[in-house]
Amino acid sequence: MRIFTLWLMVFAGLLLAGPAAAYRIGPEADHNSPHQNQGQTNGQVHYREECNTAQSQIDQGIDRYTTNLTGIYTKVNNVRSRLLTGGDVWWDREDGKYIVPHPDPGGKEVASLFAGAVWLGGVDPAGNLKTACQTYGNRTGNSDFWPGPLDLIGNTEQTVCENWDRFFEVYAQEIDIHRNLYARSLAGESYSPDQIPEGVKGWPARGNPFFFEINEFELPNTDQGLAGFWDENGDDLYNPLDGDYPIIEIRGCTEPQYPDQMIFWIYNDNGSNVHGESMGTPIKMEVQVQAFAYGTNDELNDMTFQRYKLINRATEDIDSTYFAMWVDADLGCFLDDYIGCDTSRSLAYTYNADAVDGDNGTDCSGGVTTYGNEIPIIGTDYFRGPLKILIDTINGEEVRDTIELGMSSFTYYNNGGYNNPPAGTTDPQTAEEFYNYLTGHWRDGSPFQYGGDAYQEGASDSLDYAFVSPPNDPGAWSMCTENLP
Repeated sequence: MRIFTLWLMVFAGLLLAGPAAAYRIGPEADHNSPHQNQGQTNGQVHYREECNTAQSQIDQGIDRYTTNLTGIYTKVNNVRSRLLTGGDVWWDREDGKYIVPHPDPGGKEVASLFAGAVWLGGVDPAGNLKTACQTYGNRTGNSDFWPGPLDLIGNTEQTVCENWDRFFEVYAQEIDIHRNLYARSLAGESYSPDQIPEGVKGWPARGNPFFFEINEFELPNTDQGLAGFWDENGDDLYNPLDGDYPIIEIRGCTEPQYPDQMIFWIYNDNGSNVHGESMGTPIKMEVQVQAFAYGTNDELNDMTFQRYKLINRATEDIDSTYFAMWVDADLGCFLDDYIGCDTSRSLAYTYNADAVDGDNGTDCSGGVTTYGNEIPIIGTDYFRGPLKILIDTINGEEVRDTIELGMSSFTYYNNGGYNNPPAGTTDPQTAEEFYNYLTGHWRDGSPFQYGGDAYQEGASDSLDYAFVSPPNDPGAWSMCTENLP
C-alpha cells in the first residue's frame, strides 16, 4: 500500500491560521508526478532567465564536523535524513532516504519515509487561486519551488537561485568553541576572525560581515531576517565577534537554544512563471527552513525536526491559505502500510498492516529493504502551530487574545494505478484539485465521510480527519478495523 501524509496549516495574508494532514495510497510502481511529461513553459513567453530545478542534497544526522576532524564517521543521532533545496525532502529523487536506524557506512538501510514536500494554496484579493505543491516533479524538472529568497516584490533570478542552491550547517561543538573564545576575549584574550569556527562564521543571519568571505555571494537585507541567531548586543545584526551565535527560534523561549546539528536553507515558488507540478499560479512565497536534531539517550535520539518560516513576498495578501506537509510514508515495504491520526496530539502516523513487513514474507517487490519482524511505527507530529488572533468585546472594550492552532485536517488519496480506486480519490492534477486536498476534501471536491475508506461520491456531511481511532480498538474506525486493501 502506498501512503502519503499531508499536513495543512491555514493562514490568511501573512498570518498562519491552522494545519491539517493527508495521505496517499497506492503501489511503488508510480513515484511520478502526473505532469512529468509536461514542459514548464507551456508555450508562454517569459522575460527573465528562469531558475533551474534545485539540485543540492545533504544528509541530516551525520556529524560532518567531527568526522572531518577525526576521520571517523560520526552520527548525530539514530536518524539519517536526506534534505533537498526544492521543497521536497527525505528522498534522493529515486529512493527513500529517511533511514531509521542510522546505519554505519555500508550497513543495511531501511527507510521509514520515502518522500515529503510542502504544499501551499490560497486565494488573492481578486479571487484567483494560487498554489505551490511539490510531489515527485523535481525529478523530471516539473517544479513548483526553486532555491533561494525573493526580493521585496517577490521576484528572483537564475543567479540568485544558483547561489542559494545549497545548505548552511552548524554544529553545537562549533558554537561551544565560539562562545568559549568570546568569553575569554571579554577577559582580555584576543579573538580574531580567523579563529571563528566556519559554521558560525558563515551562518546566513542578517548583517553577517563574514558571509561573503565564506560563501562568495552577498546576503539580502530584509526586515523578516534570515537564519536565527542570539543577538548578544541587541543591534539586530549578526556578528560573531560581538558574541552572536546561531540558534533555533522558538516562540516564547527566552533562553537561547541550539541543538547538536542545525541546517538552514531557503526556497521560493517564483523561480519560474509556471508551476510544473501543481499547474498553479505562483504565490510569491519565500520559505525559510531550519532542520535540526539532537543526540540523546532518550526518544529525541530517534527524531528530526523542521521549522518553517513562510514569508509572503507578493504585493498583495493571500487569503484562505493552507500550508501542508505531504508525506509518502513507506515504512520499509510500501505494500503493507496503514495510516491514522491522533487529533489530540496533532499527530499523523504510519504502521504495518500485519506482523511481518513485506509482501512475500520479509521480502518486498522491487528489492526494497524491509524491517522484517521488528517493525516500528513512525509519526509526523505538528509540535508548534501558528497563532490565531481572537477579537472580542467585553463591557464595550475590544479585547484581543491569541491561540495556537493545531492540525486542522488529516486526509489521504489513492494512487490511481492501483486497485482501480474511484477517480475522485486519486492523485491531483490541477491547481483546483491540489487545493481540494489542501482544504480537507477529496480530489473531486467531495467531503471526507466517517467509516469505510471515507469516500462517498456526492456526500454532503463533512469530516476533517480520516482514521481517527487507535488501530487496536476493534470497535472504532481505523484502516485496520476496516481491513482496507
